[in-house]
Amino acid sequence: MTTQLDLAEVVEGNEKIVSGKRTLYIQLNAEKKSDRLLIVMSAHNHGEKYMALRSFLEKQICDLLFITDPKNSWYLDEDNGESFEKVIHNFSRQYENKNVFLFGSSMSGYGAILHALKLNLNAIASNPQINLDITKDYAWPELVDHINDLNGHHTNIEKIAASIWQDSAIYIIHGHDDIDTVNANLLLKTQPNNKKLIVQTVDIDSHVLYFGKNIEYVYDVMQMLTIFRDKLDLSATVESLTKEAKNIKKSLRSERSQSTITDPFRSLSKPANGELWQDRYNHESAGNSIHFGNIGFYHNGSPTGATCFFDGKKWRLTNLPYESSDNLISSNDFCTNGSVNTSTNNVFINDFWWVRNEAGSTIIASGQHDFCEIHITEAKNKNIYINSSIPTDIDTSEIRGQFLTFTADVFTTEGEVSITLGGVGDSGYHHKNSEKSSAGKWSRLVVLEQFTSVSPNHKDRIFVRFNLATDGKSKIIRIKNACLTIGYFPMGFTE
Repeated sequence: MTTQLDLAEVVEGNEKIVSGKRTLYIQLNAEKKSDRLLIVMSAHNHGEKYMALRSFLEKQICDLLFITDPKNSWYLDEDNGESFEKVIHNFSRQYENKNVFLFGSSMSGYGAILHALKLNLNAIASNPQINLDITKDYAWPELVDHINDLNGHHTNIEKIAASIWQDSAIYIIHGHDDIDTVNANLLLKTQPNNKKLIVQTVDIDSHVLYFGKNIEYVYDVMQMLTIFRDKLDLSATVESLTKEAKNIKKSLRSERSQSTITDPFRSLSKPANGELWQDRYNHESAGNSIHFGNIGFYHNGSPTGATCFFDGKKWRLTNLPYESSDNLISSNDFCTNGSVNTSTNNVFINDFWWVRNEAGSTIIASGQHDFCEIHITEAKNKNIYINSSIPTDIDTSEIRGQFLTFTADVFTTEGEVSITLGGVGDSGYHHKNSEKSSAGKWSRLVVLEQFTSVSPNHKDRIFVRFNLATDGKSKIIRIKNACLTIGYFPMGFTE
């Protein structure tokens, strides 16, 4: 016969006041700490009661700490959480960070995630709030009143997650109530350097603690987070990458988030003035003509839209207003005085284009106006390309936040060719490569890149490139209709 726990006796024998807060700390083994600690945080309107005390004690598998928030302050109190942070740290510092788990629901789910991120611990949260201001639009009156009682002295977690998230592993479980789906999505959209987040949706509308007395589930999640945080640690692999490869896209993302320019590549909301380009596959019937609202030139920071027709294989622009001045490299002709024969690196074939030829391959280039022909009779290196930058007299001040499109028609006798569009901005060098051409036929190559910033005086502030020998093959390459324009034209853009 199982002896029932006397909870009053347990509380009386183990409860202590730490930093002005009531705490109940119970080791699995009275003589020795276990290697893991679960901190159970009482939910909204629990008062001085320790949440699920009997359930956790009857199935205890690790050390337990129970804390309460009788003021319903989202574990912030009057000091934006500093006192609760001290309480948690007082106990958690005796364990490895990866082995400490904060568990809460709704209000205490917020507290669990907030303090886990601040202290680099882990959190298990049922229906947590993430942004208390937004929560008020979806909450019931009493919850709204208690949020208002904070008088604005609170932290919205998604606002700070990117800057403070270290190695914490977070698990969220939520149902279909708007208050819960909205908050879960806020945390999902955060972009810290090293996010470990598991989100489970259950097919229930109610805003409740789903586990009930099934405390084993919490312990199972602890085990899952241990594996997630510890066994799948990729830090060593990440550290082996170069700093540029590790950080350039993160820096560009940060720049993008500060820009007020519409991003047609990443924003998938249907435009008011036409269809979404990313939905074009639903309209691919030969001869179909569609106005796409999120492509084209820019006006007041947003694409104007453009009409395209589907020729049975690909989309083509129709009725697009175009002037030669729209081409930022219209003056960068391929003209050469006869053929330029070089095996030297970084040689200019004219005033605008130069050749990267590090291993001294044999290269002959000739060109006139909008046509260029290049012979590579011996490809000693795969890093062979011709490069050009936009003229120095072009004002780039209005390009910030906008996409540029580089497109050209390319023919190669062997192997493949690709094109590159890039530049130098606040985050340093950045670039994008196109798909590769096919040998034996003309290919329309297109590459788009967003210029969140441009270094106005840098020689490579905006550059274009033809990659000629990434396959290591000797070949003849022909190029025509090279065009670089401000605008988002994923189908390509030529006169």
